[in-house]
Amino acid sequence: MTDIRDVLQGAIDLHRHGYPEISPDLRTPASDVDDIALCRDAGMAGVVLKSHSWPTMGRAMLLEQLVPGIRVISSVTLNPISGGMRPEVVELAAKQGAGVVYLPTVGAHNDIERGGISHTFETTIDAFDAHGIDGVTIADEYDRLTPEVTACLDVVDAHDLMVYSGHVSPREVLALARSRRLADRFVFSHPDSHSIGADDEVIQEVAHLGGFIEICALGTYPQIGRITPEGLARIIRMVGAERCVMTTDYFFDWCPPSSVMLADLAKRLVLAGITRTEIELMVRVNPAHLTAHAFRTPIPA
Repeated sequence: MTDIRDVLQGAIDLHRHGYPEISPDLRTPASDVDDIALCRDAGMAGVVLKSHSWPTMGRAMLLEQLVPGIRVISSVTLNPISGGMRPEVVELAAKQGAGVVYLPTVGAHNDIERGGISHTFETTIDAFDAHGIDGVTIADEYDRLTPEVTACLDVVDAHDLMVYSGHVSPREVLALARSRRLADRFVFSHPDSHSIGADDEVIQEVAHLGGFIEICALGTYPQIGRITPEGLARIIRMVGAERCVMTTDYFFDWCPPSSVMLADLAKRLVLAGITRTEIELMVRVNPAHLTAHAFRTPIPA
């Protein structure tokens, strides 16, 4: 069997939620300080702190002070609840140290139609009515990027940020990939998830056009049960590990520590036939490429 000891050395988790996220009832099993300290002790180089609800710049600054020795990269998700698809939101985030922009999740028209995280918000937040808002789309009926997302991408370019596709539809992700605006700088968020539901042809074309495909640990756990490690290995073989990134999507109270989620996924993928070299591409090399600017840019003191 392939030896994957120290497989997290230099790893970067591009998709890790913190606490609080939506409500006290939806919490991670450990504090951000304790979990990120475990990531550091496992040899990881960094984590991206994501929230569906709020920009994470201030929390990342504090966590870097409390857990020295690991980079905590902040982000903003362009949901209406946190400022929306507006270039000034992206610029403010960038100037406060953000390294990643996530396209809409809870506010995406596609997520609302598919009953994704927007449904969780509806069942948790009394005042939130997903079907009472205009869900965000990033491409029109002719698959042209909207002026709103184009203006945001102009700011992304100016600050050399990386972009996650969030919960927009496979058709919209294809429109983004075909625009060539973000070749080698964006990730197709968990295309196997119930919120996305992309088919093989879309996944292959996005990878061919310079997108990275997210290979996400959360979906393999029985509480979610949307895909097996063997199913993820099939996607890796389909597009090549050089076009994939491994992440956790650490979120729920039943999750193991995020570093354990990442290491366990590596072990299970090796059992499914993925090599150590391929694991290193997905957990270290490709994420380092995507976040290179964030590592070069210190968080404001």
